[in-house]
Amino acid sequence: MDAVSPMDFLPGFSLEGFPNRDSTKYAESYGIQTAHTLIRGTLRFTGFSRTMAVFVRLGLIDDEPSPVLQNSSSPVSWKEVLCQRLGLPPATPAAAFQDAVYERVGRDEHRMEALRWFGMLSEEPAPPAASVLTALTRHLEARLSFEKGERDLVVLRNTVGFRHPGGELETRELGLVVYGQTTGFSAMARTVGYPTAIAARMLLDGEITTKGLVVPMTREVYGPALARLKEEGLFFTSNSSLQD
Repeated sequence: MDAVSPMDFLPGFSLEGFPNRDSTKYAESYGIQTAHTLIRGTLRFTGFSRTMAVFVRLGLIDDEPSPVLQNSSSPVSWKEVLCQRLGLPPATPAAAFQDAVYERVGRDEHRMEALRWFGMLSEEPAPPAASVLTALTRHLEARLSFEKGERDLVVLRNTVGFRHPGGELETRELGLVVYGQTTGFSAMARTVGYPTAIAARMLLDGEITTKGLVVPMTREVYGPALARLKEEGLFFTSNSSLQD
């Protein structure tokens, strides 16, 4: 997340992007081993990476067993959890505690404000859990649950640049934007569930005859699947530009 870049391809949205693990392993799968640059990344709203960096710096993604959090009969507060992660006594005064947190997260008021909003600097009880990471996950699940009328958003973006035999450089951009339904399925449920259901139907109907683990990289698989996804309202838009 230290290599975050602003993404401005959707006017009206404030997005950022960062590389998602090792992208080079996809070169062979897509048959583009000669590509000079290959990046597979994650899109989030601006500020996401700065907030997640706070959890990392405070040791809140630690999945090692935490005896303190496992004792559900004597819950501890998030302040006590952070004091433990920072090597401070549980009864550390509020001013000294927040100063220590400031030092750990880099004197960034945005990050401190995020911690306050999440209740991580308060006496709010941390959920009983086997590890700090599990407790954080449960806490965020409750804090970030959709309110009535809220919906999620899925954005995919592919940018491909290639040079023609005549020397022209073409850039093709493909995008997918899906909004969740306030009275139906979420965008995540639709973009994950529909392709799975379509592939299962294709397998049952004998359209997919290859045995074993089948990656949808052949036209016989992805062609019909994309057509049926379009019938469900899930489709990509595309545009291209040429440079001499």
